[in-house]
Formats: sequence, structure tokens, C-alpha cells
Amino acid sequence: MTLLEAVRTGDRRTALVALRDAVAETIDAKDSARDIAALSKRLMEVMAEIDALPDPEDDASPLDAARNKRGA
Repeated sequence: MTLLEAVRTGDRRTALVALRDAVAETIDAKDSARDIAALSKRLMEVMAEIDALPDPEDDASPLDAARNKRGA
């Protein structure tokens, strides 16, 4: 899924994860220390935003959580 497709889903987590991946790929392709520093800062910000969102797994009912735990 492209970043544009992720954004168009309307799901914030999906869009942020796609942005995180795109920023990480861009960092890997850069040679400029200045660019890497700025992108790294943005990557950390995006990751913090993802971490601040409610965990979609927490939306499961206690029964679903128990089933998932048992199946793991």
C-alpha cells in the first residue's frame, strides 16, 4: 500500500504507519547528514504519535483477548 492509499483509507494509524515506513526508507536512501537528522527527528515524532494511539487489540472483548492469548 502506498502512502497515498494509506491516507485515503481515513484510518489515522494506517496513515501514520505508512508515513513511518516512507520516512525510514527515505533515511536509508540519504547521504546528507542534515537530511538524515531532520528525517530522524520526524521519524521519532511519527513513532510517538503511533504509540499514543489506542491499541486496536485493546478493542477486543475479554473473550476475544482470552482466545487470542490461548491461540498464541
